[in-house]
Amino acid sequence: MKGRTATEKIELRLPGVAALGVRLLGKAPGPVRRRALRRAFARAEAAFNRGDFDALFALFADDVEYVPPPALSEEPIQGKPDLLRFWNDVLRRYPEGEITNLDLEEAEPNRFTRTLRVIHRARDEQRLRYDLRQTTELERGRVVRQVNRALLS
Repeated sequence: MKGRTATEKIELRLPGVAALGVRLLGKAPGPVRRRALRRAFARAEAAFNRGDFDALFALFADDVEYVPPPALSEEPIQGKPDLLRFWNDVLRRYPEGEITNLDLEEAEPNRFTRTLRVIHRARDEQRLRYDLRQTTELERGRVVRQVNRALLS
């Protein structure tokens, strides 16, 4: 897909190597880790905004536990294939989507929380907008759990 970064290409072609890099980064000094984390979530934002879910979820574990945004579903999703299917279904309903990272916190080297704004647009100009608090947990350099909770406006 057009617009992928070199890092995304590595994550897609060599996910084991990329996961090892994430594990090593977890041992880096705090400021280095936080800079890399901000860059990673900026890449995630860009991948989502161009509808590139393969790049977005490249380092998600095959058995990932995923709690989708409440505005889209109340059912947890188990496994990367179902997660990709879910987001591709959302893309069919809302062909245009955009996220904006608002805040990012590192709770510990393998657990992060970000606040983001999401907007989906349907072909009929219908729009769905919501803010989320998303918690991401890593094991062995892969996302094993991601939980999305609605923020009250």
